[in-house]
Amino acid sequence: MQFYQSDDLQFTVQTSAKRKSLGITVERDGSLVLHTPLNIVHTEVEAFINEKRLWIYTKLAAKEFLTEQAHPERQFIDGEGFCYLGRSYRLVLIDSRIQSVIFKSGRFYLAKNQQESARGLFIDWYKQKALQRLPTLVSEFTTRLGVKAQGLRVIELGNRWGSCSDSEVLNFHWKVIQLPQKLLRYIVAHEVAHLLEKHHSPEFWQTLERLLPNYAELRAELGADALKYVRL
Repeated sequence: MQFYQSDDLQFTVQTSAKRKSLGITVERDGSLVLHTPLNIVHTEVEAFINEKRLWIYTKLAAKEFLTEQAHPERQFIDGEGFCYLGRSYRLVLIDSRIQSVIFKSGRFYLAKNQQESARGLFIDWYKQKALQRLPTLVSEFTTRLGVKAQGLRVIELGNRWGSCSDSEVLNFHWKVIQLPQKLLRYIVAHEVAHLLEKHHSPEFWQTLERLLPNYAELRAELGADALKYVRL
């Protein structure tokens, strides 16, 4: 599978000898497909995408709105579900003076008098769990590629799952720990591959395929299902 990156837009490329012109499809999950004829040149592709950019953004915004309606932000009330490694666990409010989130026996526990601070407390808890789990995955993939990361951070990254800095520090969004283990592995492998290939070139995707032969399947699943895990 081939991918094409244009600024902040990434496309799966489908090439056909029967096509005479370029086309773009915005899938139901918000992923983008670029349909191309054979022997198309880069400048034509970029010009076409730029012409369609506003249309693409409009379509993506509409899909994001509908998805957000289906998966509203979570409330810090009794019985609300919060995700950890792909599973949803219920929140129980308790009479207590504890000032942190407690996870025990398949339940999250939060003091009633901490509800106003609940989001920050959950973020702290997720960061702690991510810092416990991510180094092992990073070590697995860097060892296989024969590369070395200069550091690992769990931070707020906006709409990105992860990044690899020019100084080869790997950054991960604290929300990644809410995802299933297989999607967490994809995100880590993706950023580790950037230690070897900085850009989303064909060589990058080949490197990622060495680490995760089913990366394309995982990437599609991440795009389709992520929002149901990470609304917080």
